[in-house]
Amino acid sequence: MQIVIMAGGKGTRIASVNSKVPKPMIPIDGKPILEYQIETLKEQGYRDIILIVGHMGQMIRDHFGDGAAFGVSIKYIAEEEPLGTAGALYYLKDKITDDFLLLNGDIIFDVDLARFLSHHKKQGAVATILTHPNSHPYDSGIIMADQDGLVTGWLHKEDDRLWYKNRVNAGLHMLSPAVFCAFSELKKRDLDRDILKPLIAKGQLAIYDSPEYIKDMGTPDRYYSVASDIKEGRVKAKNLMNRQKAVFLDRDGTLNRYVGFLHNIDTFELLDGVGEAVRKINESGYLAIVVTNQPVIARGEVSLEELQEIHNKLETLLGQEARI
Repeated sequence: MQIVIMAGGKGTRIASVNSKVPKPMIPIDGKPILEYQIETLKEQGYRDIILIVGHMGQMIRDHFGDGAAFGVSIKYIAEEEPLGTAGALYYLKDKITDDFLLLNGDIIFDVDLARFLSHHKKQGAVATILTHPNSHPYDSGIIMADQDGLVTGWLHKEDDRLWYKNRVNAGLHMLSPAVFCAFSELKKRDLDRDILKPLIAKGQLAIYDSPEYIKDMGTPDRYYSVASDIKEGRVKAKNLMNRQKAVFLDRDGTLNRYVGFLHNIDTFELLDGVGEAVRKINESGYLAIVVTNQPVIARGEVSLEELQEIHNKLETLLGQEARI
């Protein structure tokens, strides 16, 4: 499988950390973000890499060359002018003939890619996006999907929202060559809005929910958080090739105030300190998993859709508390 990395970003929001290099080359412990990505890919046997470069792209070329020194093969596509997060894919439409992984060059990740690819092939969609809960859903795009894992809606961060599942596009995308049908000409394009979102109406955009480690470096706070996670070994530990540690939490009376048979979403209220407690579990490297027996379903007092909305409220409130 070929890997395409979008490595042309300027990194305006993270310029205070390092403005002298392109964003994918900002170092953590002396090693560029992009080098961490390439090492992760190589460890899993993926060595055929295409880097799409733009801003200060020569620095990337000078560091990695043809990739031989890093145990991989690297080819480059250079944007002569900014083409957005997807425009440069036009150059690949006659070069890639099989499913490929497209990822953002400003993320640290460790994901079982073979498992992700297998899921994508089973879904048979044009595109499958890796989705996960993150620590800042309130300012992230939210992905909605049906029981079959097909995307039904996409809320951008500026869109109105009430209660939502904390499901965010992580920046890793499995794409079939059919995606190139959208590239009839070379022009600036936004991957999410212009390429992926139009697939929803066709039933051709799927999700792959994963608890594995993927974090972007978009702000200084996130950069320092990721640097700490690397040092503490949290990044590799979350790969699903490894056994996971988990804390199982009851819902009623543990996370939310006990009100008997909860069937009205308006009576759902988090207990004091729950948001902080769940955040500490997540930061410890354990998975926080909610298990709950809901007899209100058997009693006919709540539908499955209404129960999901209650749980959406739970995830929304937890995300809001993480902001405090």
